[in-house]
Amino acid sequence: MQTFIHDIFSRNRILAYLGAGFFMLAILLGLYAIFNTEEVLGINSMIKPIKFCISTWVYAWTMAYLLFYVNNQKKVKWYSILASFVMIFENGVITVQAFRGKISHFNQSELAGVILYALMGVMIVWLTTATLVIAIRFILQKTYTISSSFALSIKIGLIMFVVFSFLGGYMSAINTHNVGGETGQAGLPLLNWSTLFGDVRVAHFFGIHSLQLIPLFGYIMSSSVKEESKAKTFIWIGTLFYLSFVCFTMYQALNGLPFIKL
Repeated sequence: MQTFIHDIFSRNRILAYLGAGFFMLAILLGLYAIFNTEEVLGINSMIKPIKFCISTWVYAWTMAYLLFYVNNQKKVKWYSILASFVMIFENGVITVQAFRGKISHFNQSELAGVILYALMGVMIVWLTTATLVIAIRFILQKTYTISSSFALSIKIGLIMFVVFSFLGGYMSAINTHNVGGETGQAGLPLLNWSTLFGDVRVAHFFGIHSLQLIPLFGYIMSSSVKEESKAKTFIWIGTLFYLSFVCFTMYQALNGLPFIKL
């Protein structure tokens, strides 16, 4: 574990410190949540910022590790600066609104909330587009310092991350993440995915975490399968199964069916 953390900081200090900062913030918010009495949509108001802090930590460290393999590190540095700016702004809005006892997403009840939500949307689109650009840059590289099978898994992970990131835009367009019922009713512990209606957040969650799972699977295949062609075949098969699962969760959501019904 120490070697892995050392690798993260040696590969990309900007994203490494970004992730570490949000990991520490998640811990602090978690401690505060024990004493917090403020609720948003019926749950402890600190739950949402904690989830987003953890998500940012995982995203930042994943990108710090994977983007090390992009040949043009100057572009990676600029991407890292942009990602830090966007993540700090988004998490800042979510955390401040949580302390105020206000919703941060789909906020139509106050002018400040509407403006902040719109700005978050613009910045996330900006960052997602930048991610697509850097993914294409990696795909079009002529040489790689890693096996072609592991490189393939990173390419797939980056593209799936971008595609399913845009589900956030879909939720903004329909102004909710629930399908078939109102936001803020019964949900799974911590995740709060609806247990009564369809919830687009499920497909969004599993889709964007292709960024971690597909490259991890690719790393295992490239390390354990000697023939590159076979390793690539296994990666494509694994990707197909995982993509089918994510699409199934999206089908559930769009048809008003909960991922897990309790």
